[in-house]
Amino acid sequence: MKRLILVTAVLLCVGSAGWAQTDQEAIKRVLRNETEGFFKRDKAMWSNAWAHKPYIHFAANLYGGDFMLIEGWDKLEKQFANQFKSTKVSDKVVVQNANYNIHQNGNMAFVTYDQTLLDSHGKTTSKESRVLEKLDGQWKIINVTALTNLKNFGLAEQKSK
Repeated sequence: MKRLILVTAVLLCVGSAGWAQTDQEAIKRVLRNETEGFFKRDKAMWSNAWAHKPYIHFAANLYGGDFMLIEGWDKLEKQFANQFKSTKVSDKVVVQNANYNIHQNGNMAFVTYDQTLLDSHGKTTSKESRVLEKLDGQWKIINVTALTNLKNFGLAEQKSK
């Protein structure tokens, strides 16, 4: 009987470790799909990464020193509607994410990571944080904070003029 309990406990531990790994990979995939969908002008891909809830938040610093804070899926979708009006991608952007730190607690996850975007203008780096919620078995973004390093942004453009 003790042996059966021990074997069951070991199997549960191994199974839950694999489940956490699967969740972490799913979370990374959602984050990548959201960013790539945005830059590919693929609204379905971008939209599918988000929870379509009134409590979602998006916060980012902007070029020129301003910032953006949006609350609610309806407002976020409206804010970025122009991004998806044309399916023509003006510049191919390569997304590189690294240094993930994922803290999962049940159906919620908090993630930080470094992001590098490579395009014809050069390289843009940022520190990213996301909060995701597991809704109906799928991880969805409910909060974004994007802090982009704007110090050297635009220098490549200025040099080419």
